[in-house]
Amino acid sequence: MIVSTISKNRLFFDQHLEAIAAGDIEKMVNRDYAEGAVLTTFFNGFADQPAPITVKGRSEIKKFFKKYMDVIGEIDVQTLDFTEANGNVFFQATFTCDLGLMTVGDAWVMKEGKIATHFGFFA
Repeated sequence: MIVSTISKNRLFFDQHLEAIAAGDIEKMVNRDYAEGAVLTTFFNGFADQPAPITVKGRSEIKKFFKKYMDVIGEIDVQTLDFTEANGNVFFQATFTCDLGLMTVGDAWVMKEGKIATHFGFFA
């Protein structure tokens, strides 16, 4: 028998990225975010909404991600570093998109297997 060394949070993260790549924002948010989740991001790609941006609740998080994906288009991940501590998730990545090369870092505070607080950083 082969025992997987991939953690539950890493599997969760991989499924999260797969849903984003597939453009399935509804499924991703409903499955991955707690009902009252808060997302705070320093994404500065919206002409009408300067950073930092904070949204609360699944409905607002869905609106943010739909707008975000409309702006950045497809994501081609170049590098990805993932770690976790105390049940929370941290990652940084570089990817190309419609805005060019982006460097991002995120921290997810997890509660009961869902993202309760999401911090996003961009360079």
